[in-house]
Amino acid sequence: MRAAAALSLALLAAAAPARAVDDGPLGVRTPGVFRDLFLDMPLADARGPSGARDGGRLELRWWFSNDWSVPTRLARGDDVVWVQQDAQTDVLELSATVPWSRLGAAPWLARWQTTAGVRLLARWGGWSDGMIEEWHDAIGSWNFQREYHPRNAVHLRLAEEGGRTLADLHGSGTTLSDLALRTSGRLLAGAPREDGALPWALALRADLELPTGRLGALGGSGGLEGGLGLAATAAPLRWLTLHGQGAVRLVPPPPHGFPLRPRTVQWGVDLAIVVRLWDRVALVAEDRLASPLFGAGWSLPAGTKEPEATAYYALFRLQNQLSGGVRVGEVTVFFSEDFTPGRRLAADPGPRWFYNSNAPDFVFGVSWARAR
Repeated sequence: MRAAAALSLALLAAAAPARAVDDGPLGVRTPGVFRDLFLDMPLADARGPSGARDGGRLELRWWFSNDWSVPTRLARGDDVVWVQQDAQTDVLELSATVPWSRLGAAPWLARWQTTAGVRLLARWGGWSDGMIEEWHDAIGSWNFQREYHPRNAVHLRLAEEGGRTLADLHGSGTTLSDLALRTSGRLLAGAPREDGALPWALALRADLELPTGRLGALGGSGGLEGGLGLAATAAPLRWLTLHGQGAVRLVPPPPHGFPLRPRTVQWGVDLAIVVRLWDRVALVAEDRLASPLFGAGWSLPAGTKEPEATAYYALFRLQNQLSGGVRVGEVTVFFSEDFTPGRRLAADPGPRWFYNSNAPDFVFGVSWARAR
């Protein structure tokens, strides 16, 4: 963690901007071993990324996330599956945005662009388990049964008891994700200001994810997925920008008739606020609410103690992801933590009005973006 923080500070120090810093959202995914399998639609600037009219945008992003659960037995009628999420995942994502204005001179083409993105996923034992346990001790939190299991280990499992196994990983590995194609177009916008910036905009989002990742390596869902969304951006003040988005996604069932199936229709709501300081630094806060991942009807064994240590919340409950970041020039440093208002199961300790899914437990990352 210290090395990552030092790298981030060095990048920020080297990123002295010559113009006002970008006021776009963080655009983080909701990470997590099982959520990473499916299409996600991160928040984007409805006005279009800076420089899209001039030739596009290139972004390189790295982050790590820590996922945690004990081995979890789930049953629905005669179906029984085992699920576990215990690993650190380091992700390197490369995305490129191409404006449709390259296709011709028609005015409507200048309002559309497509972004292609792919992620390299490295799952390993990592180093973050000890840091998280020390944090739990410092704030007086319970430890989600981490103390009963080895630190910095890999145990990722999605298997039917006595039947099919979709994934069963117990060592380090690297895999490519599915390929995401994200298209957006401005439907409405305010008249440009003196500096050429749009004061507000409303945009349509249409995303597609191609099944290029391997399900067995937890790189993708194994099916074609699509989503539609509506995004809005408003900059009422030179130093203040607001972003919002609502989206729905269609997710296919898993192959081979696996009984634990994702919800066919999933949804998400995103909100972000960006505050510029002296036009050279931007502080960004973002909130993402995502629908439950898998279908209802599954239950834990009777008498399960501390269900929050299992995979139950990550699979069958809403997930709210809070993120914060600092942007200087072309570099952004960000972190995320899942924190969902809602009632915990009765067997869980702690406050009754919120829960954590531990998928992921913590996220830290750095991104670099440049308009071409």
